[in-house]
Amino acid sequence: MKKLTQLRAANDQQLKKIHGTDYTYTETVIQYLRGDLRKDPYAIEQAISDLLATLIDAQQNGHKVASFFSDDPQAAADNILKELPHISVTYLFSMYWPLLMFLLIQNILIMLISPSLRFSLSDVIGINFFALLMIGASFARGIFFNKLSRKTIAGLWILLVLMFVVPFLTGYLFRGVAPFAISSPTLIRFSAILCAINLACALWLRPIFLIFLGWTGVWLIAVLGLALPSSELTVILGIAGIVCALGLLFYRPDPLHSSTKSTGIHP
Repeated sequence: MKKLTQLRAANDQQLKKIHGTDYTYTETVIQYLRGDLRKDPYAIEQAISDLLATLIDAQQNGHKVASFFSDDPQAAADNILKELPHISVTYLFSMYWPLLMFLLIQNILIMLISPSLRFSLSDVIGINFFALLMIGASFARGIFFNKLSRKTIAGLWILLVLMFVVPFLTGYLFRGVAPFAISSPTLIRFSAILCAINLACALWLRPIFLIFLGWTGVWLIAVLGLALPSSELTVILGIAGIVCALGLLFYRPDPLHSSTKSTGIHP
């Protein structure tokens, strides 16, 4: 995601040209725009660039940024977002597929290093908890505006439920369930299926095929390690798998084509 990082850095530099309370006001709007997980982030940055050019020009002519958004900045930001395209299938997979794969394989690879590992249902649910928090936080991202919308209030409640109620219920419901071990044949079949799925995805989403080929390799490591008796070799395979999985977790290629639709923002 080098190109996206460069776009964000350029916009952050432009933001510094806005001064005083207008800076904080504009920064809040930008954070709100960037927090929408449904929209193409490249299109969001283009919209932010257009917005900043307009606001900088307005400030230089003696206008306040707040007057540009009237009395409801969240509604104005939502109107900008409505004009932007949704994230592409390619971007969706490049962002969230590595996270899903890592959550599924991490304990399997750790088992290669420590064969005595046992699973618990609360642990299995817990490793997916951060993904749930990301979703909840995206709905509640408008809490820093001076006027809260109904959807932001609802999103805030969702976030609070995810943060406090879900962990409590998980611990309560599964407190009496003993840790369990999954048989190697079952894990081998599971790993082989994920290996095949990743290979199929590499053929389907060719612009980001390296992501899927990488995870195909990691799942192959898991299959090989599970098929062998516990030894120094399986420990080495487990460590190699974890290192590769961590690398793939943070690998984000730039898409071949990004959206640059104009937002139509004018001073």
